[in-house]
Amino acid sequence: MSIGCIDLDTGAEAMGILDGKVCLVTGAGQGLGRAIALEMSKEGATTVLLERNPETLHAVAAEIAEEGGKVSSFALDVTDYEAYANAVRDIMVRHGRIDVLVNNAAINPATRSILDDTLEDWRRTIGINLEAVYMGSKLVAPHMVKQRSGRIIHIASIQGFASSGLCGSYNAAKGAIIAYTKSMAVELAPHNILVNSVAPGFMVTPMSFVNGVDETTTPEFVKWYIDKRKIPLGRSGMPEDVSGSVVFLASDYCRYMTGQLLVVDGGLMSTF
Repeated sequence: MSIGCIDLDTGAEAMGILDGKVCLVTGAGQGLGRAIALEMSKEGATTVLLERNPETLHAVAAEIAEEGGKVSSFALDVTDYEAYANAVRDIMVRHGRIDVLVNNAAINPATRSILDDTLEDWRRTIGINLEAVYMGSKLVAPHMVKQRSGRIIHIASIQGFASSGLCGSYNAAKGAIIAYTKSMAVELAPHNILVNSVAPGFMVTPMSFVNGVDETTTPEFVKWYIDKRKIPLGRSGMPEDVSGSVVFLASDYCRYMTGQLLVVDGGLMSTF
């Protein structure tokens, strides 16, 4: 597989470990969401895509359909809770169940300190990155309770516990997701619903572009994180490096693990 100028061999053959499962992925039109949806479909899932950009949404849906996958899609903003609730109802009518929810939708706000940002900036970031995680889970969990099974997977970030600064609202949301994962896991365990989260490190996605520049390609980044091996694996992550971890958490291979955080960062958090 080739992504941009990076040749990536995923080295993974599909095993059908999500056969028969209905998997709902938010923010599925690009980056991590797209990779997660594609990998879930590859593993046999019926994928349901939520994305506010109709063009990217339809492109990913077409990509899955062309590969023979089962897919449905909804163009909506995850903070439009009425539209979100209607979509969940429609999913239940179409498919009869929701086995997996991946709360992936997020925004990367402008890099500002607390001295420069605004309450409007804060509320918008928290609304998309955190409140919608709560609301999406709240909409889907009752159906999983009736099924007596389910997986809820939150996409957090290493910024939730180790900050690079200048993105306080983003960090606050991701840190809250890590804590909320534990709370939800305890609450929903009696219903056989497992709740876990994944914290990606530096990833090459549309969100890695700041002011038109991919932060993972700047000379400063390359010198410190790549050349000096602050990232021990010596490269930034790709969305496909994360999607496999999400598929594991969604699968029956994950059956006695809940309330946990998987860190997918190339070893970054293991170094000084």
